[in-house]
Amino acid sequence: MNRLKAFAVISFIVLSASSCAPKEKQHESFLQVDSQFQDYVSNFEQVSGAEGQSLAISDLVVQFGTTPSLNETGVCEWAENETPKITVNQRIWNTLNDYDKQEVIFHELGHCVLRRVHQNSEMMAYNGSQTVPASVMYPYRIPGTIYRDNMVHYHDELFDSGKKNQF
Repeated sequence: MNRLKAFAVISFIVLSASSCAPKEKQHESFLQVDSQFQDYVSNFEQVSGAEGQSLAISDLVVQFGTTPSLNETGVCEWAENETPKITVNQRIWNTLNDYDKQEVIFHELGHCVLRRVHQNSEMMAYNGSQTVPASVMYPYRIPGTIYRDNMVHYHDELFDSGKKNQF
């Protein structure tokens, strides 16, 4: 009987202690993607599926606004328990072609959704005549023609689940 009482007391203490443990603060998911960016975000989700990751983005803001630098095309801001936000410089955006725009949004989604950091490495281009960024996470914008010509590699690299270069 004493063992039963001891077990009951210990069980009560363990359960009480675990129920008082601080819980991770959660926030409500929020999705607001300005219409100019919706096709690129949808394409990111489709490519993620083709690459074996099948992402459905449900917590993100993508909008035009002021970036920290006048020459910065886009920026991702995120913090624990907050909705990630991508801000795009409209002045620069309006000068870009579709491949440039996709590269910018995929790069920023790499930060905000995949939590990827910048990659400075380069590789030999598909044609073997020049070096190009090895990742869409290159810290500088990749020209649309280079992105287009190496898109399969960039998508494979971006969604490679073995990559450890995350926040």
